[in-house]
Amino acid sequence: MAKHFSFSKFPPALIALLIQGCAFVMAAGLCWLLIQITLHFPDLLPLFFPSLGTLLIAQGTFAYFLSIRLKMAHWWRYIHLLFPLAIWAALALQIPTSYFLLGFILTGALFWSVFLTQVPFYPSKPEVWNAVSELLPGKQLRILEIGSGLGNFAIRMAQLRPESCVEGIEIAPLPWLISVIQSKFFASRVRFRLGNYEKVDFANYDLIFAYLSPAAMPELWEKALIEMDGESLLISHEFPVPGIAESQKIRFSSDQRQCFVYQMGQYRPT
Repeated sequence: MAKHFSFSKFPPALIALLIQGCAFVMAAGLCWLLIQITLHFPDLLPLFFPSLGTLLIAQGTFAYFLSIRLKMAHWWRYIHLLFPLAIWAALALQIPTSYFLLGFILTGALFWSVFLTQVPFYPSKPEVWNAVSELLPGKQLRILEIGSGLGNFAIRMAQLRPESCVEGIEIAPLPWLISVIQSKFFASRVRFRLGNYEKVDFANYDLIFAYLSPAAMPELWEKALIEMDGESLLISHEFPVPGIAESQKIRFSSDQRQCFVYQMGQYRPT
């Protein structure tokens, strides 16, 4: 039996590039059709003759609907819609190309993980750090924050639980660099690594803390089931594992966000 082809295994950035390429071809085809109409019906020339604006608006619109069809995360839809229009605005304003290079470098360094993993930059709040610390047993633990961002959770956890070993891993270069600088400034014992958490063995930790995105949760859960010990905890802030009942929830008074706690031993086959 033939396997069903799926784009879900491809990096989001590659899918986005493919969508924009297809959208450009479709928009160019539409413009060609409008030109043919005006050639046969000259009276319609003021109404149908395409411009650069027509091409880019059509490209953004086609890309928007293609991203929905390919089930990309919702924020990609608006990126696809606005990307060609941003190019149009930049050309109209004659913005120097050096600005784009600088913006690309800064954006790539800060949001590199979005293009690779569909996980945007989400900073957690102090009340989350305190609540997680209070939940943990009073003994030495090995704690890992995946997608550690600027490092605030890991640094604070090391302060609250000085007997524990706390680490953080982040795939985006700029947040990782900021977290390292912060750890030096606060004289923290936290170790921050630059890399992808998928290459880390979860069996080496008692707690995995994640603040990722809905798109990342199924694969994170599969990895946790395979590698984590039965006594260990997986805690996901805001985003639950689809179809899996959490062991408990941590609720916060300031907003509607929650922490979903999974005691891994509850999900082992008996």
